[in-house]
Amino acid sequence: MKNLMKTKCKAVFFDWDNTIVDTWPILLQASNIVREHFGFPKTNLEDLKISARRSSRESFPEVFGENWQKAYDIFYGAIQDNKALLKPYEGTIDLVNSLRDMGYIIAVISNKKRELLQQEIDQFQLDYDLVLGSGDSAYDKPHPELGEIALKHFGITAAEAIYVGDSPTDWVFAKNLGMPAIAIGDDAYEGELLARLAKLDETIKKYLTGE
Repeated sequence: MKNLMKTKCKAVFFDWDNTIVDTWPILLQASNIVREHFGFPKTNLEDLKISARRSSRESFPEVFGENWQKAYDIFYGAIQDNKALLKPYEGTIDLVNSLRDMGYIIAVISNKKRELLQQEIDQFQLDYDLVLGSGDSAYDKPHPELGEIALKHFGITAAEAIYVGDSPTDWVFAKNLGMPAIAIGDDAYEGELLARLAKLDETIKKYLTGE
């Protein structure tokens, strides 16, 4: 495959949930399981997409108070039980693998609990160099520390990488790092959408070739 490394970019960092894989159905189910357990009304997908802009480690203490750790465990237990239902968006696994074949460093940086994140990634034949999740740093995105860990690991600067993610949390994360970002997603983030999933391959490769 033709090498596209015409820019100074050396690495492509990806979010995981709803960027490479479609986890909205699983996240909605898990959210309602934990909400019902504590007597809260069910949420819907539209509201979930808003609340999910913050990591569960940050938002659960506000929602569930002193029961947040139990709620956190129930939530992740429900996701764990259904991880086999996880599906990648069409073409995303091939895209990531092709970028690595071209010589780009590939990292997945997510706010998902690290152990579960690794299990989900291992379900697919994804080529990567590093995985970082919640618990690998004292802070979750949009705090830049997870990104700083990755940059230090590879010995590169923020200007030599791009971050691909689906939510405002991801874009603020990249901004906090001083790193270019490619935003993907849907109309839940009206006004901030830069590229749709169907055009992700084209968008990334145009960026890397400087076109």
